Amino acid sequence: MPHTRFTKEFQDEAVRLALTSGRSRREVAADLGVGLSTLRHWIDRRREREILKRATAFFAKEGSR
Repeated sequence: MPHTRFTKEFQDEAVRLALTSGRSRREVAADLGVGLSTLRHWIDRRREREILKRATAFFAKEGSR
């Protein structure tokens, strides 16, 4: 099967739909034509980024004391 490259905008919208639409991740993935594991990967990657941003802000604040 050929590897398809999705734009960052498409990935972000897919994650937004998966997290806010009230539909299952399986349904969102199927509707968008991506694999469930791909969608899960995109969601996990976004969550990791959010955690790192929060940690960076926390430690920057703590370091300024």
